Amino acid sequence: MSSPPPLRRRSVTAVTLVGAFMAFLDATIVNIAVPDMETSFPRNSLGDLSWVLNGYNIAFAAFLVPFGRLADRWGRKRSFLLGLAVFTAASGLCALAGNVPLLVGARVLQAMGGALLVPTSLALLLEVFPAARRAAAVAAYGAASAVAAGIGPSVGGVLVALRGWELVFLVNLPLGAVTAAAGRRVLTESREPRGLPLPDLPGAGVLGVAVGALALAAVKGQDWGWGAPATLGFLALAAAALLVVALRSARHAAPVVDPALLRLRSFSVANAASLLFAIAFFATLLCNVLYLTAVWDYSTLRAGLAVTPAPIAASLVALPAERLARRFGARTVCVAGMLVFAAGACLYGTWIGPHPDFAGAWLPVSALTGIGAGASLPGLGAAALADVPPARFAVGTAANSAARQTGAVLGVALLVAAVGTPAPDALRHALQRGWLLAAASTVPAILLTLFLTGGTGRDGRAPAVAAEAEEEVSAPGSAATPRRAEP
Repeated sequence: MSSPPPLRRRSVTAVTLVGAFMAFLDATIVNIAVPDMETSFPRNSLGDLSWVLNGYNIAFAAFLVPFGRLADRWGRKRSFLLGLAVFTAASGLCALAGNVPLLVGARVLQAMGGALLVPTSLALLLEVFPAARRAAAVAAYGAASAVAAGIGPSVGGVLVALRGWELVFLVNLPLGAVTAAAGRRVLTESREPRGLPLPDLPGAGVLGVAVGALALAAVKGQDWGWGAPATLGFLALAAAALLVVALRSARHAAPVVDPALLRLRSFSVANAASLLFAIAFFATLLCNVLYLTAVWDYSTLRAGLAVTPAPIAASLVALPAERLARRFGARTVCVAGMLVFAAGACLYGTWIGPHPDFAGAWLPVSALTGIGAGASLPGLGAAALADVPPARFAVGTAANSAARQTGAVLGVALLVAAVGTPAPDALRHALQRGWLLAAASTVPAILLTLFLTGGTGRDGRAPAVAAEAEEEVSAPGSAATPRRAEP
């Protein structure tokens, strides 16, 4: 297929990146709105409100891969526009929610739209780039998602200050409408040949149950008791559900978790490390917001601006870190980044005092954690795709995003469990425990990252597995290079 004109390529790039940006932004923008929600819903605890964050992340993580496969069958443009419509409409429902259960339900619906937006946006983007430039397109896509996640609290702080937490969701309405109008004009329909197997949507639902049960046990374990029947029951439910997902994935033609990709060492190790590091990253993100607003008594706007240095540092470091990773290997750069992040989290928990000191304490520590995240997260994402065949980039990227969002769920849940419901005079020490928990969570991620291959991934690729993956890509019914829709 001939390369599309540069103007159309730029238009498609803009539309798809904005769509994905909206979905990833809402994974973090709501963190800064939690204190304002506590004011609006005084009868609900922090544990209750954590499901406004976790409900989105659970559904988003569980349905990313199967919705991508469904879009391959149904049509990527059509799926992108449907996902955008669901996401936008659900954003309006979030703003209208009068209680926490309704808000959580609307967030789950919003995440379902986001889970359809993300894989289709990448597939539509890759279609307008020649094969030689698709790796660069994936890198740009990953950078956009990282920026969206990073600036979420800052943007959210401004919006909450203007009109309250509802504006965090209402802002999606005009942005979604404009993106949909542009998408109808510039996107071209494409799909895989007829006869693709249906994705394992029930398996995705079971995966959501597994992550949700694990998060619920973590959030409520302290209240119920860690050895209580309810806590142990939900942990058992999570284990049983994960076993069901593994069994279904081994037998299903279009599984939630692709066994062929898992046999690629770089893919499985980098995704597992992404999940573990995301626990630390998202726990730190929420802990920062709670400390600034509850201990330093910052306004929501001021707190949103105070957390901005970390994503700025991350964005400045990401590109040089990528170049270093190409020269010295993803393992070296990612481990160094996680060590820097862990040092920053430790300093949060031991050095940040009870009285505001933004320039002398908060700013340098935030820069440190930002540098660590900027060196680690993009590097792990690139390492996950190092040995994935180009035709599986969309599935591979969706799987890495799902791993990060699962880590986000567990990070928020573990932070809520660590903080608990302390008395006002004990809140500072409880939040310090949260930061130290985040620092400790980087240790298994670092140890796992040591098993990454040292170079581009070629030297660590198992020939038999690679050949099998290539064969599966070229086999009928696999996710191959996007094709134009049949008339």
